[in-house]
Amino acid sequence: MKISCIKLLMIAALISILTGGCGKKPVEYGTTSESMKPEGYGLDSSAPPGDSFGGDTFSAGDLESLDSGGANPLAGDTMSEEYRAMYGRSTAPLFPVYFDFDSSAINVDQLDNLNSSGAHLLANKSMSIVVEGNCDARGTTDYNLALGELRAQNVKNYLVNLGVPQGRITTISYGSQRPLYPGNDEDSWAMNRRADLVVR
Repeated sequence: MKISCIKLLMIAALISILTGGCGKKPVEYGTTSESMKPEGYGLDSSAPPGDSFGGDTFSAGDLESLDSGGANPLAGDTMSEEYRAMYGRSTAPLFPVYFDFDSSAINVDQLDNLNSSGAHLLANKSMSIVVEGNCDARGTTDYNLALGELRAQNVKNYLVNLGVPQGRITTISYGSQRPLYPGNDEDSWAMNRRADLVVR
């Protein structure tokens, strides 16, 4: 009887060791695998080289030309399809940054809106924001949370490089937990792969 209990315990331990090796690996935030590391500061590698994430830098004249006090015709209706398409969950006049599938790199086609948001933050020195990283529904929860954090961090790094003090920007990742577009199609997924800039 005593020998069969020992054998049973040894078999249970062996099964535990063998099945434990196949479990899901934990994701450590702040670190990435080689396949998830963005190039440079998160810019798409096709971006032209430059000293500011491949984008334009701002002069004082550029900032003065922005109308920070102007009324936004969409600002009152944050649930309209037009508002969601233009701003996501971002606080107008700040724009969301959209990403390619499985990527945290900032694409060149997002730089105009990101530069505009940066200029608005530079012109409004008391404004602080949260950059909210989001993903589409594909991928595991842990992976999407890590990818959303990378997206938010890359947007923050870009804004800091423009001159926005990093103390005015915090980040959070929602992964795929807060889809703005609930559909299971490429259009919905593309709109959910974004980082929103929300005034806090």
